Amino acid sequence: MSSNTTLSVAARSRLLGFNGFVWIFGVVAILLIGVAMLPEAGDEVSVPDDYGYEPWLNPDPVLADDEGDGVYSGVDGAMVALDGLDPAQPLLITELDDTYVGRISVTGPAGEILAESEYGGPAEFESYIATEGKWVIVPQADVELWIDGFRDERWRMRITTPPVEERSGTVSGIGSAVFALGSTATTARISTRGEGRVSIETVTSAGVTEAFSANEPTDRSIAWADGDPVLFVIDAWDDAGWTIAFPDDPAPAATGAPTPAPAPSATAVGP
Repeated sequence: MSSNTTLSVAARSRLLGFNGFVWIFGVVAILLIGVAMLPEAGDEVSVPDDYGYEPWLNPDPVLADDEGDGVYSGVDGAMVALDGLDPAQPLLITELDDTYVGRISVTGPAGEILAESEYGGPAEFESYIATEGKWVIVPQADVELWIDGFRDERWRMRITTPPVEERSGTVSGIGSAVFALGSTATTARISTRGEGRVSIETVTSAGVTEAFSANEPTDRSIAWADGDPVLFVIDAWDDAGWTIAFPDDPAPAATGAPTPAPAPSATAVGP
């Protein structure tokens, strides 16, 4: 008995239709995947390698996107231009959407270095104890912020200017705190108590420095770089207390010529 292996016309039509459907479905799927990956491809855009470590030297800098209400987004090395700022008012940089914002370098317009860091570049603001965000103090009204992030991810952040309390004399607390120094002191005495780490960073227009860090009760002197204003950022475990005693400002020196003593009055002598 012989078998007929030739497909019927109807079967061939069904097979060709199925193959055509698979082909069209594959093309559409590839297009959809490509469209979905376009934003991710944009995330990998960053400052050219020639300026990767010094983006402020780039004559054609990558600009961050201004989304309004103090929110900016961009890629690693992108720049945020700000104007009309009050140098006495610290800026608070808060990361959004679980994105990463690392070191922030501050220059004047066109990448002009206003305050030099210890490595010769512009002032850098990078905190290892920040709880609310990164604090930045600018030296003038018009500045450029250069944002260091992950090279393969976009960052998103908000810039605000929350009020900061000014303190002097003896300041105590438990847990984390932020305050501006209300005196010209450059040294202080700090004591800590309880269990857990207490860390202190000072922020000036020249950048961020670590002034103190200890895991156990401590009583010693600390010092920090001159600046006006000076911001103290304190990170402490919930049950760790701290006290900072700032010296009083010296009394102003007397000015002007001393007042001469009155001349003795003459006494008449009778005959």
